[in-house]
Amino acid sequence: MWWQEYSPQAQIFSLGQISVNWYGLILVTAIVVAGVLARKKLAQDGIINHRQFEDLFFYAVIFGLIGARVAHVLFELEYYMSQPQDIIKIWQGGISLYGSLLGGALAVWWWCKKYKVNFLQIADRILPFFALAQGIGRWGNYFNQELFGQPTNSWMGIYISPENRPLIFYSQNTFQPTFFYESLLNIILFIVLLIVSRKKLFTGTMTYLYIMGYTFIRFFMEFIRIDNTAMVSVLRLPQVLSLVFFLLALYLLKYRSPRALPNSQK
Repeated sequence: MWWQEYSPQAQIFSLGQISVNWYGLILVTAIVVAGVLARKKLAQDGIINHRQFEDLFFYAVIFGLIGARVAHVLFELEYYMSQPQDIIKIWQGGISLYGSLLGGALAVWWWCKKYKVNFLQIADRILPFFALAQGIGRWGNYFNQELFGQPTNSWMGIYISPENRPLIFYSQNTFQPTFFYESLLNIILFIVLLIVSRKKLFTGTMTYLYIMGYTFIRFFMEFIRIDNTAMVSVLRLPQVLSLVFFLLALYLLKYRSPRALPNSQK
């Protein structure tokens, strides 16, 4: 298969000292697509207007990116303590989805508190599009040749350049395309959430379903991935976080207040 011989280039083009990379372009595309769709949905349901959304979106993106980078650095603290100059090099890849979620959620929660808007009503309408953004954004990992899985001789395997392979697998050419698996599963999650959102649901249901769906996907993807990360006993740290967030969301979904306003109400 052609993808078992093709080595993607991280850079699209450069103009002097300025370079444009696939990773950055794909990340921006994912953010813009999710933002446009979320703004339309929130305005359509009469939750907040376009101007309010632009203000909210600004803080969510900024703090989402900060949280994503900070979490990634903390997960690989040993490396960044020895190479502190690399901490700001986000264009080379290295962001944590859990950090992005936490940073973005804190920004949205603060904004909702400030303007007296129901946080869960906002989250219910934003998170399905965040799943879509994740599905798009994962392709940036392909062009950076990162976050791939175990070696494989299957037709699904993708070529990884020698300089990007772990030393233990240096003699292997093709690896599991975990970025593709996660991209596809996140898009499926997005479609499922859209279908479910047509039903009459209590406020918070979509938020909890998104958290359960994504953490379920991430937990099992971690069995395939071989990138360095902290371990907690026999599990990788992202798996432990996935279990914690999954169980918390399941608890909230099961024991949510029956007096909560349905999402269909404004």
